[in-house]
Amino acid sequence: MDMKKKGLWALASLLLAVLTVWIVIKRSGMSLGDFVHYLSSANPLWVAVGFVCMLGFIVFEGMSLLHIIGVCGYPRSFGRGFLYSASDTYLSAITPSGSGGQPGIAFFMMKDGVPAAVITAALIVNLIGFNVGLLFHGAVGMIAGFDTFLRYNTLGKVLIIVGFCVFIGLTILGAMMLRHREFIFRIGYKLAAFFHKIHVIKDPEKIRKKLDHVKEEYKTCVDVVSSHKGMWLNACLLNIMQRFSQIIVTVFAYMALGGKEHMGQLFSAQCLATIGSTCVPIPGAMGVSDYLMIEGYIQVMPRDFAFQVQMLSRSVSFYSCVIVSGVTLVIGVLLLGRRGKK
Repeated sequence: MDMKKKGLWALASLLLAVLTVWIVIKRSGMSLGDFVHYLSSANPLWVAVGFVCMLGFIVFEGMSLLHIIGVCGYPRSFGRGFLYSASDTYLSAITPSGSGGQPGIAFFMMKDGVPAAVITAALIVNLIGFNVGLLFHGAVGMIAGFDTFLRYNTLGKVLIIVGFCVFIGLTILGAMMLRHREFIFRIGYKLAAFFHKIHVIKDPEKIRKKLDHVKEEYKTCVDVVSSHKGMWLNACLLNIMQRFSQIIVTVFAYMALGGKEHMGQLFSAQCLATIGSTCVPIPGAMGVSDYLMIEGYIQVMPRDFAFQVQMLSRSVSFYSCVIVSGVTLVIGVLLLGRRGKK
Protein backbone atom coordinates (compact mmCIF):
# COMPACT_ATOMS: atom_id res chain seq x y z
CA MET A 1 0.00 0.00 0.00
CA ASP A 2 1.61 3.32 -1.10
CA MET A 3 1.85 6.41 1.07
CA LYS A 4 -1.13 8.12 -0.59
CA LYS A 5 -3.43 5.18 0.16
CA LYS A 6 -2.09 4.92 3.70
CA GLY A 7 -2.79 8.62 4.16
CA LEU A 8 -6.36 8.19 2.94
CA TRP A 9 -6.92 5.24 5.28
CA ALA A 10 -5.43 7.18 8.17
CA LEU A 11 -7.78 10.10 7.44
CA ALA A 12 -10.77 7.78 7.09
CA SER A 13 -9.87 6.07 10.36
CA LEU A 14 -9.57 9.43 12.13
CA LEU A 15 -12.97 10.56 10.84
CA LEU A 16 -14.52 7.22 11.81
CA ALA A 17 -12.99 7.50 15.28
CA VAL A 18 -14.37 11.04 15.73
CA LEU A 19 -17.78 9.93 14.43
CA THR A 20 -17.82 6.92 16.76
CA VAL A 21 -17.00 9.07 19.80
CA TRP A 22 -19.67 11.60 18.81
CA ILE A 23 -22.33 8.88 18.32
CA VAL A 24 -21.51 7.22 21.65
CA ILE A 25 -21.72 10.56 23.48
CA LYS A 26 -24.94 11.46 21.62
CA ARG A 27 -26.59 8.13 22.45
CA SER A 28 -25.60 8.44 26.09
CA GLY A 29 -27.28 11.83 26.41
CA MET A 30 -24.00 13.39 27.53
CA SER A 31 -22.51 16.60 26.19
CA LEU A 32 -18.81 16.87 25.41
CA GLY A 33 -18.49 18.95 28.57
CA ASP A 34 -20.10 16.15 30.57
CA PHE A 35 -17.62 13.67 29.11
CA VAL A 36 -14.64 15.88 30.01
CA HIS A 37 -16.10 16.21 33.50
CA TYR A 38 -16.40 12.42 33.89
CA LEU A 39 -12.81 11.95 32.73
CA SER A 40 -11.53 14.62 35.12
CA SER A 41 -13.42 13.01 37.99
CA ALA A 42 -11.96 9.55 37.30
CA ASN A 43 -9.50 8.15 39.83
CA PRO A 44 -6.07 8.99 38.31
CA LEU A 45 -4.42 5.95 39.94
CA TRP A 46 -6.65 3.44 38.15
CA VAL A 47 -6.42 5.42 34.91
CA ALA A 48 -2.60 5.24 35.20
CA VAL A 49 -2.78 1.48 35.80
CA GLY A 50 -4.93 1.23 32.68
CA PHE A 51 -2.30 3.09 30.67
CA VAL A 52 0.41 0.71 31.92
CA CYS A 53 -1.72 -2.25 30.80
CA MET A 54 -2.24 -0.57 27.44
CA LEU A 55 1.56 -0.46 26.98
CA GLY A 56 1.59 -4.16 27.82
CA PHE A 57 -0.39 -4.78 24.63
CA ILE A 58 2.60 -3.51 22.63
CA VAL A 59 5.30 -4.95 24.88
CA PHE A 60 4.02 -8.55 25.00
CA GLU A 61 3.70 -8.87 21.22
CA GLY A 62 7.18 -7.43 20.84
CA MET A 63 8.49 -10.02 23.31
CA SER A 64 6.77 -12.79 21.35
CA LEU A 65 8.35 -11.68 18.06
CA LEU A 66 11.79 -11.31 19.67
CA HIS A 67 11.51 -14.76 21.23
CA ILE A 68 10.63 -16.41 17.92
CA ILE A 69 13.41 -14.84 15.83
CA GLY A 70 15.81 -15.33 18.73
CA VAL A 71 15.15 -19.08 18.65
CA CYS A 72 15.93 -18.95 14.92
CA GLY A 73 19.30 -17.37 15.68
CA TYR A 74 18.58 -13.66 15.23
CA PRO A 75 18.36 -12.03 18.69
CA ARG A 76 17.40 -8.35 18.71
CA SER A 77 16.99 -5.73 21.44
CA PHE A 78 13.87 -4.98 23.46
CA GLY A 79 13.56 -1.62 21.69
CA ARG A 80 13.44 -3.31 18.29
CA GLY A 81 10.72 -5.65 19.54
CA PHE A 82 8.69 -2.67 20.77
CA LEU A 83 9.07 -1.07 17.32
CA TYR A 84 7.98 -4.26 15.51
CA SER A 85 4.88 -4.50 17.68
CA ALA A 86 4.09 -0.78 17.48
CA SER A 87 4.24 -0.86 13.68
CA ASP A 88 1.83 -3.81 13.70
CA THR A 89 -0.56 -2.07 16.09
CA TYR A 90 -0.58 1.27 14.26
CA LEU A 91 -0.78 -0.04 10.68
CA SER A 92 -3.42 -2.62 11.63
CA ALA A 93 -5.51 0.18 13.14
CA ILE A 94 -5.47 2.36 10.01
CA THR A 95 -5.77 -0.26 7.26
CA PRO A 96 -8.74 -2.47 6.29
CA SER A 97 -8.70 -5.94 7.89
CA GLY A 98 -5.43 -5.01 9.61
CA SER A 99 -3.70 -5.61 6.26
CA GLY A 100 -0.75 -3.31 6.98
CA GLY A 101 0.32 -4.79 10.30
CA GLN A 102 2.41 -7.78 9.28
CA PRO A 103 4.08 -6.04 6.30
CA GLY A 104 5.10 -3.32 8.79
CA ILE A 105 6.78 -5.91 11.02
CA ALA A 106 8.45 -7.51 8.02
CA PHE A 107 9.79 -4.15 6.80
CA PHE A 108 11.58 -3.34 10.06
CA MET A 109 12.84 -6.90 10.52
CA MET A 110 14.32 -6.86 7.02
CA LYS A 111 16.03 -3.54 7.77
CA ASP A 112 17.49 -5.23 10.88
CA GLY A 113 19.00 -7.98 8.76
CA VAL A 114 16.55 -10.77 9.56
CA PRO A 115 16.26 -13.14 6.54
CA ALA A 116 12.96 -13.27 4.67
CA ALA A 117 12.42 -16.95 5.49
CA VAL A 118 12.85 -16.31 9.22
CA ILE A 119 10.47 -13.35 9.02
CA THR A 120 7.82 -15.45 7.26
CA ALA A 121 8.01 -18.25 9.81
CA ALA A 122 8.03 -15.78 12.71
CA LEU A 123 4.94 -13.97 11.40
CA ILE A 124 3.06 -17.24 10.96
CA VAL A 125 3.96 -18.49 14.45
CA ASN A 126 3.07 -15.14 16.02
CA LEU A 127 -0.20 -15.03 14.08
CA ILE A 128 -1.10 -18.46 15.44
CA GLY A 129 -0.23 -17.20 18.93
CA PHE A 130 -2.39 -14.11 18.32
CA ASN A 131 -5.34 -16.30 17.33
CA VAL A 132 -4.78 -18.60 20.31
CA GLY A 133 -4.80 -15.55 22.60
CA LEU A 134 -8.13 -14.39 21.19
CA LEU A 135 -9.68 -17.85 21.33
CA PHE A 136 -8.46 -18.37 24.90
CA HIS A 137 -10.08 -15.19 26.16
CA GLY A 138 -13.15 -15.77 24.01
CA ALA A 139 -13.53 -19.18 25.65
CA VAL A 140 -13.06 -17.60 29.09
CA GLY A 141 -15.74 -15.05 28.28
CA MET A 142 -18.11 -17.71 26.96
CA ILE A 143 -17.63 -20.14 29.85
CA ALA A 144 -17.55 -17.61 32.68
CA GLY A 145 -20.15 -15.31 31.14
CA PHE A 146 -22.48 -17.62 29.23
CA ASP A 147 -25.47 -15.84 30.76
CA THR A 148 -24.03 -12.58 29.44
CA PHE A 149 -23.73 -14.09 25.95
CA LEU A 150 -27.33 -15.29 26.03
CA ARG A 151 -28.53 -11.77 26.83
CA TYR A 152 -26.85 -10.26 23.74
CA ASN A 153 -29.28 -9.49 20.92
CA THR A 154 -29.19 -11.55 17.71
CA LEU A 155 -26.63 -9.35 15.94
CA GLY A 156 -24.30 -9.47 18.93
CA LYS A 157 -24.54 -13.26 19.17
CA VAL A 158 -23.86 -13.65 15.44
CA LEU A 159 -20.77 -11.41 15.60
CA ILE A 160 -19.36 -13.37 18.55
CA ILE A 161 -20.00 -16.77 16.96
CA VAL A 162 -18.53 -15.61 13.63
CA GLY A 163 -15.49 -14.35 15.54
CA PHE A 164 -14.92 -17.79 17.05
CA CYS A 165 -15.29 -19.48 13.65
CA VAL A 166 -12.93 -17.06 11.89
CA PHE A 167 -10.12 -17.39 14.42
CA ILE A 168 -10.42 -21.17 14.65
CA GLY A 169 -10.13 -21.26 10.86
CA LEU A 170 -7.13 -18.92 10.82
CA THR A 171 -5.36 -20.97 13.48
CA ILE A 172 -5.83 -24.15 11.44
CA LEU A 173 -4.65 -22.37 8.27
CA GLY A 174 -1.54 -21.07 10.02
CA ALA A 175 -0.67 -24.55 11.28
CA MET A 176 -1.14 -25.94 7.76
CA MET A 177 1.23 -23.31 6.35
CA LEU A 178 3.95 -24.62 8.66
CA ARG A 179 3.21 -28.33 8.29
CA HIS A 180 2.49 -28.27 4.53
CA ARG A 181 4.98 -25.70 3.27
CA GLU A 182 5.14 -27.31 -0.22
CA PHE A 183 1.57 -26.13 -0.76
CA ILE A 184 2.57 -22.48 -0.26
CA PHE A 185 5.36 -22.58 -2.79
CA ARG A 186 3.30 -24.49 -5.37
CA ILE A 187 0.91 -21.54 -5.29
CA GLY A 188 3.89 -19.19 -5.78
CA TYR A 189 5.12 -21.12 -8.81
CA LYS A 190 1.64 -21.15 -10.36
CA LEU A 191 1.23 -17.41 -9.79
CA ALA A 192 4.60 -16.76 -11.46
CA ALA A 193 3.50 -18.80 -14.49
CA PHE A 194 0.13 -17.04 -14.59
CA PHE A 195 1.62 -13.53 -14.45
CA HIS A 196 4.10 -14.51 -17.18
CA LYS A 197 1.21 -15.72 -19.31
CA ILE A 198 -0.61 -12.38 -19.03
CA HIS A 199 2.68 -10.51 -19.63
CA VAL A 200 2.97 -8.99 -16.16
CA ILE A 201 6.43 -10.51 -15.57
CA LYS A 202 9.01 -11.23 -18.26
CA ASP A 203 11.25 -13.80 -16.60
CA PRO A 204 9.30 -16.42 -14.59
CA GLU A 205 12.45 -18.54 -14.21
CA LYS A 206 14.10 -15.77 -12.22
CA ILE A 207 11.09 -15.73 -9.89
CA ARG A 208 11.24 -19.52 -9.57
CA LYS A 209 14.91 -19.40 -8.56
CA LYS A 210 14.15 -16.79 -5.90
CA LEU A 211 11.29 -18.93 -4.61
CA ASP A 212 13.58 -21.98 -4.53
CA HIS A 213 16.10 -20.03 -2.44
CA VAL A 214 13.44 -18.79 -0.02
CA LYS A 215 11.97 -22.28 0.11
CA GLU A 216 15.26 -23.73 1.35
CA GLU A 217 15.66 -21.00 3.95
CA TYR A 218 12.05 -21.38 5.01
CA LYS A 219 12.42 -25.16 5.34
CA THR A 220 15.44 -24.72 7.58
CA CYS A 221 13.68 -22.15 9.74
CA VAL A 222 10.47 -24.17 10.03
CA ASP A 223 12.53 -27.20 11.05
CA VAL A 224 14.13 -25.12 13.81
CA VAL A 225 10.76 -23.70 14.89
CA SER A 226 9.13 -27.14 14.89
CA SER A 227 11.86 -28.61 17.06
CA HIS A 228 11.39 -26.00 19.83
CA LYS A 229 8.13 -26.91 21.53
CA GLY A 230 8.86 -24.44 24.31
CA MET A 231 9.00 -21.62 21.77
CA TRP A 232 5.44 -22.38 20.67
CA LEU A 233 4.24 -22.40 24.25
CA ASN A 234 6.02 -19.13 25.06
CA ALA A 235 4.66 -17.42 21.93
CA CYS A 236 1.11 -18.46 22.82
CA LEU A 237 1.49 -17.42 26.46
CA LEU A 238 2.91 -14.02 25.51
CA ASN A 239 0.02 -13.44 23.11
CA ILE A 240 -2.45 -14.47 25.82
CA MET A 241 -0.81 -11.91 28.11
CA GLN A 242 -0.97 -9.32 25.33
CA ARG A 243 -4.71 -9.77 24.95
CA PHE A 244 -5.24 -9.90 28.72
CA SER A 245 -3.42 -6.57 29.16
CA GLN A 246 -5.85 -4.96 26.71
CA ILE A 247 -9.05 -6.51 28.07
CA ILE A 248 -8.25 -5.73 31.72
CA VAL A 249 -8.15 -1.99 30.86
CA THR A 250 -11.95 -2.09 30.91
CA VAL A 251 -11.98 -3.27 34.53
CA PHE A 252 -9.59 -0.48 35.57
CA ALA A 253 -11.67 2.10 33.67
CA TYR A 254 -14.73 0.84 35.56
CA MET A 255 -12.88 1.12 38.88
CA ALA A 256 -11.56 4.59 37.97
CA LEU A 257 -15.14 5.79 37.56
CA GLY A 258 -16.22 4.31 40.91
CA GLY A 259 -17.37 0.82 39.93
CA LYS A 260 -16.96 -1.84 42.62
CA GLU A 261 -19.09 -4.87 41.69
CA HIS A 262 -19.55 -7.39 38.85
CA MET A 263 -15.91 -7.09 37.70
CA GLY A 264 -15.74 -10.73 36.62
CA GLN A 265 -18.89 -10.36 34.53
CA LEU A 266 -17.54 -7.15 33.02
CA PHE A 267 -14.28 -8.90 32.11
CA SER A 268 -16.26 -11.71 30.45
CA ALA A 269 -18.32 -9.19 28.48
CA GLN A 270 -15.13 -7.51 27.25
CA CYS A 271 -13.71 -10.90 26.20
CA LEU A 272 -16.82 -11.57 24.12
CA ALA A 273 -16.76 -8.06 22.64
CA THR A 274 -13.12 -8.47 21.65
CA ILE A 275 -13.50 -11.75 19.78
CA GLY A 276 -16.73 -10.56 18.16
CA SER A 277 -15.20 -7.34 16.81
CA THR A 278 -11.60 -8.22 15.94
CA CYS A 279 -12.55 -10.22 12.84
CA VAL A 280 -14.57 -7.36 11.34
CA PRO A 281 -12.68 -5.78 8.36
CA ILE A 282 -12.89 -2.20 9.66
CA PRO A 283 -9.80 -0.30 10.88
CA GLY A 284 -9.66 -0.86 14.64
CA ALA A 285 -13.14 -2.49 14.47
CA MET A 286 -14.43 1.01 15.18
CA GLY A 287 -18.16 1.10 15.67
CA VAL A 288 -18.51 -2.69 15.98
CA SER A 289 -16.27 -2.89 19.05
CA ASP A 290 -18.09 0.05 20.67
CA TYR A 291 -21.47 -1.56 19.94
CA LEU A 292 -20.52 -4.93 21.47
CA MET A 293 -18.89 -3.27 24.49
CA ILE A 294 -22.05 -1.27 25.27
CA GLU A 295 -24.30 -4.32 24.74
CA GLY A 296 -22.23 -6.25 27.24
CA TYR A 297 -21.74 -3.47 29.79
CA ILE A 298 -25.44 -2.57 30.13
CA GLN A 299 -26.05 -6.05 31.51
CA VAL A 300 -24.05 -5.21 34.65
CA MET A 301 -24.52 -1.45 35.07
CA PRO A 302 -26.90 1.41 34.20
CA ARG A 303 -26.78 2.53 30.57
CA ASP A 304 -25.40 6.02 31.30
CA PHE A 305 -22.58 4.58 33.38
CA ALA A 306 -21.91 1.95 30.69
CA PHE A 307 -21.29 4.72 28.13
CA GLN A 308 -18.85 6.44 30.50
CA VAL A 309 -16.90 3.22 31.11
CA GLN A 310 -16.88 2.40 27.40
CA MET A 311 -15.55 5.82 26.45
CA LEU A 312 -12.77 5.76 29.04
CA SER A 313 -11.83 2.15 28.32
CA ARG A 314 -11.73 2.65 24.55
CA SER A 315 -9.80 5.91 24.91
CA VAL A 316 -7.05 4.17 26.88
CA SER A 317 -6.98 0.68 25.33
CA PHE A 318 -7.33 1.70 21.67
CA TYR A 319 -6.95 5.39 20.85
CA SER A 320 -4.04 5.99 23.24
CA CYS A 321 -2.42 2.75 22.09
CA VAL A 322 -2.62 3.85 18.45
CA ILE A 323 -1.12 7.25 19.31
CA VAL A 324 1.80 5.67 21.21
CA SER A 325 2.34 3.20 18.37
CA GLY A 326 2.20 5.94 15.72
CA VAL A 327 4.76 8.07 17.55
CA THR A 328 7.02 5.01 17.96
CA LEU A 329 6.67 4.22 14.27
CA VAL A 330 7.63 7.77 13.26
CA ILE A 331 10.67 7.69 15.56
CA GLY A 332 11.67 4.32 14.13
CA VAL A 333 11.45 5.58 10.55
CA LEU A 334 13.46 8.71 11.40
CA LEU A 335 16.18 6.69 13.12
CA LEU A 336 16.21 4.32 10.16
CA GLY A 337 16.73 7.28 7.84
CA ARG A 338 19.64 8.54 9.95
CA ARG A 339 21.17 5.07 10.01
CA GLY A 340 20.82 4.90 6.23
CA LYS A 341 22.68 8.18 5.78
CA LYS A 342 25.54 6.97 7.97
